[in-house]
Amino acid sequence: MPRPPEAMALFNTALTSELLVNACWAKAKEGDTGLAWPAAYLILPLTLHPATRSSLPRDRRITLARWAGRNHDLLAGMEYRVANMALPTKRAIRHGLRTKRLGLEGTNLIALEKPKSPTPKWPDELRGSVKAARFCGRWFNVIDTHMAFELLGIGG
Repeated sequence: MPRPPEAMALFNTALTSELLVNACWAKAKEGDTGLAWPAAYLILPLTLHPATRSSLPRDRRITLARWAGRNHDLLAGMEYRVANMALPTKRAIRHGLRTKRLGLEGTNLIALEKPKSPTPKWPDELRGSVKAARFCGRWFNVIDTHMAFELLGIGG
């Protein structure tokens, strides 16, 4: 079944792959490992959903647990969004691996080179999504993936 043009534009594999590259790069930059494979399935729902993206904290000291506790309304649809974004996430991972923007270290995804930093010339939504992906990547340095799924109300 062909995807609608709106979904194709929003879930463009090059864009979604670059969001994963940014999350992996930010995680590795401040940690010592890449992004756990299952955690990759949380990046797109956290960064592409406008209300969720805009609610992400700007302060790095705010943990995922604290953010989740303050955003119950957004978490109500998170399990659905994660399930809905599974196929675009798989496509993004495959695209990143195929184009050598992403690599594997064991079961962790890694960015193979530093992604471009957002500039004021970028559209606001793109710039915000990239910043959100980097922020979320950093979150995974301080929380186990299974705990992140639990806090977000996924699979429980």
